[in-house]
Amino acid sequence: MVISCDRCSSEFECDEIPRRGPICFRCHVQTIDFGFTHGKSDFHGPTVRERQRQQVEQASAAGIKAEPVGNRWV
Repeated sequence: MVISCDRCSSEFECDEIPRRGPICFRCHVQTIDFGFTHGKSDFHGPTVRERQRQQVEQASAAGIKAEPVGNRWV
């Protein structure tokens, strides 16, 4: 069965109408949000190293001897 895309008017062949409707795969992929919800704060604002340094400074000001765990994220 040849189906015409509702968005770009291109024709594509398919056995039956896809669940997404009469929309070609190219237009369908453009509507998918490849974003993320967790970890956005790591890309906006202070870096991991800056936050680590700030935590150590706050701990030393409070009289606590704090040391970084390591160089890798756990």
